Amino acid sequence: MDRVTFKRTLRGRTTTVAPGVLDAERSGRGTHVASRLVFSDESTFSEEGTIDFGRGDALRFRSVGAGTLERAPGGDVRHGASVLDVAEGAGRYAGARGRITSNFVLSPDGEITDEQVVVLFIDRERSRK
Repeated sequence: MDRVTFKRTLRGRTTTVAPGVLDAERSGRGTHVASRLVFSDESTFSEEGTIDFGRGDALRFRSVGAGTLERAPGGDVRHGASVLDVAEGAGRYAGARGRITSNFVLSPDGEITDEQVVVLFIDRERSRK
């Protein structure tokens, strides 16, 4: 079992696609993340999506419990956080399981900056079968 750990800063935009539903597209250092946030109320949401690293390398994730998004103190931005479960991987991430923590800031115009920490466990033997 291999352990892979990395962190990254992603920047992008969110788009409101329906009441209580945001699509978020963000990228950084050759990585593209696409996800959908579905709000159950003004400040809690569930999230699922994919991380595309290029060349067939990818991860699929969904939230563990509810994420939160609240007004940041003293400003017009909102601060959010969520814990994401890696459900499956492809390419060099085949057989991956693990967690991603996402700590992000969302501006009123939809700009998002997301700081992510990723810890994966990859069963290389199982992924070859």
